[in-house]
Amino acid sequence: MKTNDKNFEVPDTVEISPETDDNIGKNRFKLESAKRNLKTRLLSTVVLLILLLGFVCSGAIYTSLKTANIGNPEIASYFSIILTVVLTGLCIYEMNKVMGFKFWYYQVLIITISILLLLFPSKYNLYNFSFYTELSLETWFQTWQFPVIITVYLLITIIISVSDKRIDTKNALINFIMTLIIILALKAFSITSLALDNNLARFSFNTIVWIWMMIILSDSFQYLGGMRFGKTKLCPSISPKKTWEGALIGMGTAAFTGIVFAMIFQFVKPLQNFQPLREPMQSLGDKTIALEIIIYLLLAIVFPIIGLFGDLLFSWVKRVVKIKDYSNLIPGHGGALDRMDSILFSLFILFIFISCLPV
Repeated sequence: MKTNDKNFEVPDTVEISPETDDNIGKNRFKLESAKRNLKTRLLSTVVLLILLLGFVCSGAIYTSLKTANIGNPEIASYFSIILTVVLTGLCIYEMNKVMGFKFWYYQVLIITISILLLLFPSKYNLYNFSFYTELSLETWFQTWQFPVIITVYLLITIIISVSDKRIDTKNALINFIMTLIIILALKAFSITSLALDNNLARFSFNTIVWIWMMIILSDSFQYLGGMRFGKTKLCPSISPKKTWEGALIGMGTAAFTGIVFAMIFQFVKPLQNFQPLREPMQSLGDKTIALEIIIYLLLAIVFPIIGLFGDLLFSWVKRVVKIKDYSNLIPGHGGALDRMDSILFSLFILFIFISCLPV
């Protein structure tokens, strides 16, 4: 299927007309199509969780071996970084393709810059792990360098959109913003999983587990709650199947579980070195435990909301270019970005948070 422009093929996930759902307000579990879709989603989710476990465990293994001073923990850190680079390339590829940067030379250029941004230090004191310890950052790193690379990336994006009439300038700018969110999100993943302080994790890989757990629970129970109890559409112009009822059920479940999870690592002493956001939270706890608990409560409420906003943001991008999914990579879920939209935006906010912490 093609548009009027014979040089531009529309992806096979294009929606010719806006998606509607007349089954809002009914128990959609009774529909055969919904049952089949649910089975497919559940099977894909199991596979994704296994892959996620391996991804997160690489950071856990690294910090555990480093803390115990045994073996060669750097192998785990390299494994984690390589997986992050691969995931970054995949996500950027999907975004580029749907936004019009589908030709191989655009893909290679933008993915290369994206990986450079992913690996380049953004703040000196956050990179005391893996190969960064061999780079002598203290002798050459300056805080202005990372923003300069981002600016160069923006200029390249603008030049491409101006010189290639097949690429809409608005789409090019959206592509720049969304790919930057992806890069900074996965940058936060590496920093949070691997950054150390006196051989203890500064933020703890458990921060990723905590946030990802809340996002998965929120997404899952939004879907299940909306299927069973959904009546009031949340944002029909962007995500027609989302309902207020499903959103509240999902976010409430995620927040409650996130609070319980954080409190376990807060009060069980053998687990305190692995509590989410260990270093900044323990700094608050040195002043007053009550403040630490309040911050955990607020974050457990806020992150599911951030995840929902991220979901809607990535869905809005799909509406702009009139596609249903970013790709067909994951049966029942779409592409990597369809499955990771909420967590990517949550990690993007996490990157801003850890970057604002004092040295």
